[in-house]
Amino acid sequence: MAYSYNVVEAPSDDAPSVQHEIRRAKKFLQKHSAESGDSLYDHLTELLAKVLAERPRNAVDIFEQYSRKLKEERFKTKTDHLRDLYTPPVQYDDAKKLIRLFQQIDGQDEREKMADEGEDKDDKKKKCPNMLDLFFYLEQTGVGLPRHEMVLLNLSIRKLASEVPVENIRFWGKVLGKPKNYYVVEAELQADELTRRLEEEAEREKEERAKVESKAEAAAKLAEEEATTGNEVAVGAAGATEILREDEGSRVSEFVLPSLPVNPWQPVTEVPAERIGSGLNKKVYFVCNAPGLDEWIELPAVTPQQIVIARQIVRYCTGNLETTIRSFPPFPGTEKNYLRAQIARISAATHISPIGAFTLAGELEDEEMEEEERRMEGNLLENANYEPLPIEDLADPSNWCHHSPYILEQGRTVWWSPEREEEIANEELDEEEEAEEDETRTTKAEEAEKQREIGPPLLTPLSEDAVVDLVMPWTARQSSQIQPDIAVAAVRSNVWPGAFAFAAGKRFANVYIGWGHKYNAYNYSPPNMPPVQDQYKIGPEVMEIRDPTAEEEEADRIARSPPPPPTLPTAEEEEEEEEDDDEEEERDE
Repeated sequence: MAYSYNVVEAPSDDAPSVQHEIRRAKKFLQKHSAESGDSLYDHLTELLAKVLAERPRNAVDIFEQYSRKLKEERFKTKTDHLRDLYTPPVQYDDAKKLIRLFQQIDGQDEREKMADEGEDKDDKKKKCPNMLDLFFYLEQTGVGLPRHEMVLLNLSIRKLASEVPVENIRFWGKVLGKPKNYYVVEAELQADELTRRLEEEAEREKEERAKVESKAEAAAKLAEEEATTGNEVAVGAAGATEILREDEGSRVSEFVLPSLPVNPWQPVTEVPAERIGSGLNKKVYFVCNAPGLDEWIELPAVTPQQIVIARQIVRYCTGNLETTIRSFPPFPGTEKNYLRAQIARISAATHISPIGAFTLAGELEDEEMEEEERRMEGNLLENANYEPLPIEDLADPSNWCHHSPYILEQGRTVWWSPEREEEIANEELDEEEEAEEDETRTTKAEEAEKQREIGPPLLTPLSEDAVVDLVMPWTARQSSQIQPDIAVAAVRSNVWPGAFAFAAGKRFANVYIGWGHKYNAYNYSPPNMPPVQDQYKIGPEVMEIRDPTAEEEEADRIARSPPPPPTLPTAEEEEEEEEDDDEEEERDE
């Protein structure tokens, strides 16, 4: 191994050295700042990498902007978290809608203040509910929605009140579903809007009645023309009809097949729905999936057929009002009709109030209306002299009563009979015709009166509710036993889980938060399909029989064949017959 004794001396400071200067410059750039803790070398490295990655057109012109942006991204305060979150486009659109909702409500408040100055302060019909006040009481009873939903509901309901001609708006509740829920708002139509809708409904009924009458007249006219034809008719032996007519002195015969059989079945008369503004359709309901984001959609009026079928089926809501309801018995409508029917059932069974909070004010001028119908159809008025009961007494269900009309088995709040409708329609008949039909009318009226169903009247105490499957229909409690002076009385329905009511002084309200199903002690099982209807009467002429065997067919053929012709006897047969006769004579002797 060779050794070199040439010693390389370190260059002096005055001597130029490129590598040494590079190392010194790099060491200087890598010095960390005492304030930020970063170095210029790392900053330039990241900056050049960003420029090479994005490759802007004028890199030299925006070099300073890139450097500033890079420092801002690196040196952020710990309290600034907005840039760390990724905002998807859907949430961004929702945020813009909510911002627009807040801006619109600000302008509405100013208009409402100006309008309220000229109106009576005691008029509470057009005022919107205070959802935050409702949230305060529901929170004490352990029921309610998150605060952000209540705020959005408060703003969204105010927007609805400013766009739709309704009054007495209140938050009805929330119907849970999969995958979306329904927020429900209850309201009453204003007088002008109610009158307009009733006129439109009357016009539609007139048009439908005119169509039915025109079809009946056309059918009657066709039957009369067929009956009054001048043709001579003769029935043939084969069941066909022979028509003889004279054409220019000659007689021409034509054979026509007999007419098809007529189906004698008549459909059952459908029970008509109650008019808008009365009964189950007294109030209107609006629903949406997300308050503040979705528009409120008005649900259609409910019919008795929908109520009857909704009592027989169980179905979860999907959040889409146009979803088809596939069930047995078949439901007449889509999910919006089913939801409206469930709302009507829940409202009729669970809307309660402390005894004495409402009074009845029916149409007493109508003398023909029975007292029971007055109590069923009477309007409720708030009792101005109502003195609230103590909380200890309100914690007892017997001190609460129903203030919604009962739904009969017919699917209406007031019994409907076709005989009564016929009497109203025949009021314009002559006296002679009325005298002839008095007996038939009285018998029909008596039968209809026997079938008439009368439900419990309004303001019936909860203590009279029936106990089904050993389950008490109501449970009442007090929110706080330690501080009874500020406690709230809460009542919960066990028949419709999710229906709650509270009372604190003169303040009381009802709310529903549930799946929209009635309590069932047993698992729900759909009803069986009905037996297949007979297409025709079963008799021996249409019954299938066993195929005959070959021997049976031969015997039947022989039995049905004509007897063979007689044959002449031969000579041998005659001799044998004569011998037989001689033997018989000898025996007789």
